[in-house]
Amino acid sequence: MSPRTRPVLAGLSILTAAALALTGCGSGKKVNDTASSAKVSVSKNTSLNSQLPASVRSRGSLTMATDPSYAPIEFTKSGGGFQGFDVDLANALGKTMGVKINIKKAQFDGILSGINAGRYDFSMSAFTDNTAREKGNDFVTYFTAGTSIGVKKGNPKKIASQADLCGLRVAAEKGTIQATALTATKAEGAITLKGQCLKDGKKAPTPVLLPDQAGVNSALVAGRADAFTGDTPVVAYQGKLEGGQIQLAGKTTDSAPYGIAFKKGSPLASVFQKALTQLIANGTYTKIINTWGLTSGAVTSTKINGATS
Repeated sequence: MSPRTRPVLAGLSILTAAALALTGCGSGKKVNDTASSAKVSVSKNTSLNSQLPASVRSRGSLTMATDPSYAPIEFTKSGGGFQGFDVDLANALGKTMGVKINIKKAQFDGILSGINAGRYDFSMSAFTDNTAREKGNDFVTYFTAGTSIGVKKGNPKKIASQADLCGLRVAAEKGTIQATALTATKAEGAITLKGQCLKDGKKAPTPVLLPDQAGVNSALVAGRADAFTGDTPVVAYQGKLEGGQIQLAGKTTDSAPYGIAFKKGSPLASVFQKALTQLIANGTYTKIINTWGLTSGAVTSTKINGATS
C-alpha cells in the first residue's frame, strides 16, 4: 500500500538541508536549524499564463492548501510563513505561470474536500497519488517516496521490519495511508499492516492517531507510542528536529508518487503539468530538490493521474 499518505525513499541519503525548528513538536531538545529557500530564478511563461482560466488571470493568484507539519516537505518558519520542498516548488510553478501562490494552512485530512468545496485551488502537501484518491481528485505527479518506520534513539524495541510492529503502539498522522494501515485490514485492494498481522496470527498494532506530525513525534519521544510510520524523507528529518531522539528503522516500503492535488476535471492540472515539465527541463526542479536533500525522490517526467496502485 502507498504512503500520507506521505512516503519513504529506499536508499535515501541523510538529508543535508537544514530547516528551522518545527513548532509544536514533542518534548525533548530541539534543533534550531537555519534553512533558506532554494535560490532559483524563474521567468513568466506568457503562453502558460494564457492557458489559465480567465478568473485566475484576473485575480493573479492561486490559493494552495498545505499541512505544514511535514518537514522537510512543508513546515512553518519560526518567524511565520512556510518553507520546504513543496513550498519552493509551488512558488516556482506560480512564477512560471505568472501568478502569485497564496499558501493556507489546513488540516491534512480535510484538504481534498476543501479543494472540492472551492476553498482552495490546489494542494501540495505530500499527497500520494493513488487510485482511491483519483476517484475524487486529479493529481500531477512530481516526486517519488515510500513508507518508513520511526523509532526512539537506540531502537529499544529492536524493530527491523513492518512485521515487528504487530502488537505495538504505532503512531501515525490522521488521514494518511499509514493511519489506514493501522485501522483497516485492506486498503486499495491490498492487505494492510493490520491485516497482515492478523493473517499471521499476531496481534494488530494499537493505533495512536494524531492530527499532525508534531503530535506523532511527541507521542514517540514521550513514550506514548513505540514507533510511528510515515514518508521516508519526513521520518528521516524528524530525528534532526528532535535533537537526534528519533531514528529510522527497517527498510523503505511502498514507493509511490506524490501528486499536486486539484478538483476533478480542473483545467489547472494540465497547465501545472506543463509548468512542471518546464522546471524539470531547465534545471530549476533539480536545484530545489538538491536544496532539501531529496535527490533520491526526484522524477524526470510528470503525469496527470499517474497512480501506481
